[in-house]
Amino acid sequence: MLLDLFDKKIIYELEKDSSQSVSKLAKRINRSKEFVNFRIRRLEKENIILGYSAIVDMSKLGYFTFRIYLKWQNMTKEQKQEFYDTIKIKENVWTTTVLHEKWDFAFFVGVKSSDYIESFHEVWGEVQLQYKEKIAESKIAIYSPVHNFNKVFFFDSIKDVEVIERVYGKGPITDFDEVDEKIIHLYSINIRKPLTEIATKLDMTSEAIRKRIIQLENKKIIVGYKINLNLRKMNYEGYRVDFLLNSTKRNKELFEYLKQHKYFYQINKSIGGADFETEIVVEDLYHLLDILEEVVKKFSDVIKGYEYFGYSEFPTLSMVPD
Repeated sequence: MLLDLFDKKIIYELEKDSSQSVSKLAKRINRSKEFVNFRIRRLEKENIILGYSAIVDMSKLGYFTFRIYLKWQNMTKEQKQEFYDTIKIKENVWTTTVLHEKWDFAFFVGVKSSDYIESFHEVWGEVQLQYKEKIAESKIAIYSPVHNFNKVFFFDSIKDVEVIERVYGKGPITDFDEVDEKIIHLYSINIRKPLTEIATKLDMTSEAIRKRIIQLENKKIIVGYKINLNLRKMNYEGYRVDFLLNSTKRNKELFEYLKQHKYFYQINKSIGGADFETEIVVEDLYHLLDILEEVVKKFSDVIKGYEYFGYSEFPTLSMVPD
């Protein structure tokens, strides 16, 4: 499907805030509600928009997020699928992604800070017990904080676009209760579904759910809303790029440069990960390499190299955005 300017404007607005009403969206792009509704439904039907997610700062609910990279050995396609199906239904596993290049798979485990060591070892221990002989290499890091920006790669020019920054994983723990946490888990994976569905499951009114969500926003537990895009349908690819540094003296400048870059959409900080972790959307591998050489040239005094690996699919996408 070839996207025209109005499709791109709708995607842009939903990437900034996928919770906004059709009425508000129609005013922003200066078109009727019927027009916007039709275009959104078409983007969904064509599998370009795959979903609407809340970006949640689970650290404010007392969670640590562990990221585990895996490199397989002697693993058949059927065995990989069996693993994907097994890992994605585990309660503490929030997001899973199939990779290519340096790593083959990654999953993100959310565990309460009160018993994070035991909880993490329980999940990781189960994986190792069943698949240790199939794992050639693994790498574990604590994933926090994350700076997520709205994607703008699909515009020819980004001169007049607005970059929205959503930060999660910083804490500190704030006031919340069990109901808040249940709402987050039900609401965050599809924020445009009727609140009546959540209300029915929790035996509450829709108005009570709505007020709770507003409180979660005010407390910065919900830090933003985005859409899940099918990059392949848009003829683009997603990559993780880890920059290897010989100095951190220009980190703030590098951060601001990438934040305003058309193709980069996320900068991750981690404990036990790479020096400077980023996420990018590109047309293909050659396009990626051209961009990376531009970045290295501009910051040649501090960047000594880079590593990259691509995203193939997200079998599970919850709490931790792509």
